[in-house]
Amino acid sequence: MAATPVPEVETRSVEPGSQVPAPPPEVKAEAKGAVPPRGVPLFTRLFLLILLCALPPLVGLGWKMMDTNADALEELVRHLHRSIVGDVRRSVRGELARVEQDLEGIGQLLFAPGLGDDATRFALVGTRVAALGNMDFVTLYAPSGQSVTTVKADEVPAPKLASRLEPALLQTLASRGHLVVQDVRTSALGGPVLEVFFPIVREGSVRAILGTQVKLGELCSLMGELGEKFLGSRENVFVVDRQRRLVLHADPARVAAREDFSTHGLFAALSGDSSFSTDMAAVSDFQLGGQEMVGSLEALSEYGWAVAVQQPQSVAYASLSEMRRSILTALAVAALVALVVGLLGARQLTRPIRDLVAATQALAERTFRGVGERVTRRADELGTLGRAFDTMAVTLEAKEREVVTQTQVRAALSRYLSPDVVDLVVSNPDQLRLGGERREVTIFFADVVGFTKLSESQPPEIIVALLNELFTFATEIIQRRGGIIDKFIGDCIMAVWGSPRSHPDDALRAVQAAEDLRRWLDVGNRRWRARWGIEIQLAIGVHTGPAVAGNVGSEKRMEYTVIGDTVNVAARIESMAQPGQILVSESTRERIGESGMDLVPAGERKLHGRTAATRIYEVPL
Repeated sequence: MAATPVPEVETRSVEPGSQVPAPPPEVKAEAKGAVPPRGVPLFTRLFLLILLCALPPLVGLGWKMMDTNADALEELVRHLHRSIVGDVRRSVRGELARVEQDLEGIGQLLFAPGLGDDATRFALVGTRVAALGNMDFVTLYAPSGQSVTTVKADEVPAPKLASRLEPALLQTLASRGHLVVQDVRTSALGGPVLEVFFPIVREGSVRAILGTQVKLGELCSLMGELGEKFLGSRENVFVVDRQRRLVLHADPARVAAREDFSTHGLFAALSGDSSFSTDMAAVSDFQLGGQEMVGSLEALSEYGWAVAVQQPQSVAYASLSEMRRSILTALAVAALVALVVGLLGARQLTRPIRDLVAATQALAERTFRGVGERVTRRADELGTLGRAFDTMAVTLEAKEREVVTQTQVRAALSRYLSPDVVDLVVSNPDQLRLGGERREVTIFFADVVGFTKLSESQPPEIIVALLNELFTFATEIIQRRGGIIDKFIGDCIMAVWGSPRSHPDDALRAVQAAEDLRRWLDVGNRRWRARWGIEIQLAIGVHTGPAVAGNVGSEKRMEYTVIGDTVNVAARIESMAQPGQILVSESTRERIGESGMDLVPAGERKLHGRTAATRIYEVPL
């Protein structure tokens, strides 16, 4: 392929002019290695000044620490409450899930084939119920809701369960198909139990319904354990239903009595839908028996319950008062020390610091001047800082000239070379010599179809404007995908992936760039139809293989490019492409691999100048 010349860029140093004055005499003297005099270290005097300067921030920091620690402690209490609520929610759900599994197992005993007659099945159910610790009986109901029989452990009294189920309950069981929780009752033995019903569903219909009463003793004990361990009282964790009546509490007798908590301060702040039928959470401060409390609750929406925890604020925030007293004492001592000691050194330190501030402000305005002899002659750390500042100003002035020069070089080169090549030229000027290295590259050719006919029908100004727009967007797309523009050949674009920088997915990047360019061309054609009444189509070819990449030309005039048979094959594939078609070679398809990109086989083609046929693939629209 013929190489397009790249105009040479002449570089020169930038003279900042009056903005960069000559270094002052004191800077030159220090640069020659003058030995600074010895004196009292600045640290001793600066330490005193820092105490005074730190007094207001210290006071503010103390107050901020108190507020922050108060907020952190409150959040910690909230987090503890949420953790306890979460434990209760998981325990309740786990217990009811276990009950549902037990009832499902009993249903298997009743209706599974091959287990004998009804008497045998009821005997198996009785054995199973006796082995369970959370229920004492099971009542079997017909699908109509009529009680059939009750199977219980031998040692328990006769249970109290409805002989016929309400139609609303039957409808709920049929629609849900899983465990339905009814209400808390008092068992024949006097303890609180939860009345539940479970439908036995076979082949899409309810074959029977099992009812039982689940013992709540273990869950009530859990409430007491959590409250005593984390909140200081067994009374501080409980569960209520939508009528605010106790469901779970450390005292089973209060649950069995269905104690009403409607007037409890934790529920007074609730608004909107407070029936616990939807997921909700609330945090509130309230009074209980004349004591300030903090509490949280979260809904168990599937059952219409809410888990509540409460704690006296005096217990929850006990460490806050002690912390505030300690901080205030420390602040008072620090303020006294700062006022007595800090004033002793403030006056003497003010003058050289002002000089340093003025020099720093001048440096911010890019005026590279020293801080003055009043600072550099000092024998303490301020003098050392002033001399270091002057040296820095000289260095920054030189670096600014260098940066301006490199910026101009990069700006000029970037008009003709890709960013990767510009970086190679600017950062490694020693590599500007003829020669190259063998690399695996992916070559991309895109050509305007029917360009000759288009050139004949349109003024050259329009053709140039169209090509400039096309090349501008093509360059952006190719560089965004990690490629470089090798050259523009008339109406053709040649791009390279894998040189001077390579990526593991260079072949995929090249094909993706081809797709991006094809998609963008629809937008470009709409613009050109509106402006000039014309549109174009591109034929694109992509091939991957070995090539030599490097500087080609002469010592006086060279360009960075790639040379090899891979370039020729890519050009031949592009020449076979139809308008709007993207063709890739077999080697490119192999590099793409399992990338998720679909390629359509386009058969084997015999390329001009090659004896063997080349298998070609098409990138579908």
